[in-house]
Amino acid sequence: MFRSLKEVIHAAGAGEPARVAVAQAADPEVLAAVAEARRLGLAEGVLCGEPAAVEAALREIGEDPAHYSIVPAADPAESAVRAVAAVNAGEADFLMKGLLPTATFLHPVLDKEKGLRTGRLISQISIFDWAEAEKLLLITDCAINIAPDLKQKKAILENALAVAHALGIEEPRVAPLAALEFVNPDMPETLDAAALAKMADRGELRGAVVDGPLALDNAVSPEAARHKGIGGPVAGRADIILTPDMKTGNVLHKALVHFAHFRCAAAVVGARVPLVMTSRSDSADAKLCSIALAGLLARRR
Repeated sequence: MFRSLKEVIHAAGAGEPARVAVAQAADPEVLAAVAEARRLGLAEGVLCGEPAAVEAALREIGEDPAHYSIVPAADPAESAVRAVAAVNAGEADFLMKGLLPTATFLHPVLDKEKGLRTGRLISQISIFDWAEAEKLLLITDCAINIAPDLKQKKAILENALAVAHALGIEEPRVAPLAALEFVNPDMPETLDAAALAKMADRGELRGAVVDGPLALDNAVSPEAARHKGIGGPVAGRADIILTPDMKTGNVLHKALVHFAHFRCAAAVVGARVPLVMTSRSDSADAKLCSIALAGLLARRR
C-alpha cells in the first residue's frame, strides 16, 4: 500500500516510462513538468500542437525538441483530437491538458465513435499526502460533476475505489461527506450518504467500507469522533472523502493545498485512460505528481 506520493513517484518510475499525449502542448509550465517526468523516467512526451510553437516552448525551458515526439495540429481543437488519436493508436498511455479550455480538451475524449468512453461516468479524484496520518487521503469529485445525484455519486465512488485499489488500499474506508453526522430530510446529501452506506452493506459497492453521513471532523479525526460519541468503522479513519458536490470538493482541495500545504496529485478517471487536467495555478510539483499518478494508473488498469 502506498503511503505517500513519494512512493507513487518511485513506483511510476520503476518500469518503462509511460507515454503522455499532451493536447496543445506549447505551454512552458506544462512542458516543464513533462520534462521533469522525462528526467525521472516517469513518462515520455507525445506533444500535440503547432510544431514551431511547441519547439519554441521547449527551448524556452532549455529542452531539446529532438527528445520528444511532436504531433502537428493547427489549433487547440485539433490538438485534442490528435492526442486522443495517439491513445487509440497505442502511441500514448494517458492524456494531459495543455493550453486549451477544458471543454475543448474533453470533447474528443467523450466522442461516441472515436473517443475514450467506457460507459462509466468520468470524475476527478485528488490524492493528498497526509503526513500526520502516514497515509494517502483521496477526495472526490473536486472538478467535474457539479451537483451529482445518488446514481452519479455511486459511479464517482466506484471510480474512486478503482483508484484506491490501484494504490494498494484493499478495503478503503469511505466517508460520504455532509455538514451533519445524522440523516436530515432537509439536507439531501445526508440521505444520499445513508443510501450509499446501505449499498455497501448489501455488497453493491465491493471492496470498501462505507459509513455516513459524516461531517469532515468526524471523518478524519478520531478525537472528534470520540468526543461526539460517533462510532463505526469509518469515523475518524476515512481513506476516501466523497464530497456532496463539486463546490465542496473544490474548496476542500484548495484549502488543503493553500492553507495546509498538503502535497497533492489529481487525475480524471472513468475514461479508457487517465486524464491529467491540472490548473495553471497548480504548482510544478502537483503537475509532476499528477503525471506520476496517471502513469501508475494507466499501467495498472
